[in-house]
Amino acid sequence: MTTVRSLRLGEAVLGGGVLALGVFIAVETARLEVAPSHTTIGPRLFPSLIAGGLIVIGLLVLREAFFGHVAHERGRFELDWLAVGLVSAGLVAQMLLLETLGWIPASTLLFVAAARAFGSRRLLLDMVIGLALTGAAFVVFNAGLGLTLPTGTAIERLLPGGGDDSGE
Repeated sequence: MTTVRSLRLGEAVLGGGVLALGVFIAVETARLEVAPSHTTIGPRLFPSLIAGGLIVIGLLVLREAFFGHVAHERGRFELDWLAVGLVSAGLVAQMLLLETLGWIPASTLLFVAAARAFGSRRLLLDMVIGLALTGAAFVVFNAGLGLTLPTGTAIERLLPGGGDDSGE
């Protein structure tokens, strides 16, 4: 049987892990070398925001673990393994397909997997919404911020002038 003490320990471990991840991302982001033209809004901005969010969430979870209410007082911790598997498979697929298919298709697949994990059964609608969101992110990052999200080697071959190895 799960006790309140073991639940608090589990929440503390989770909070500590999230906090450690946030600190790690903050340290690695600070070590990034960037050109002077990118010192205000550049490659450090989003990782810094994510690191800050993870640090705050980790501290809040730790505070709750030590001073707050136990999240599952009855001792039952239920996890939807199908949802975890779908999101994990989506993340792995995105990482594996990012270079080949590019940001838009790979991230659309991740969106569809996450939507399905959260209970959506509208595959076509999820694909359209994912395509719109990832396409917008692609345009904002590439055109608006001057950062480069991958187009994908398969897509580049289909574009005019793509696929030639002349080095120009």
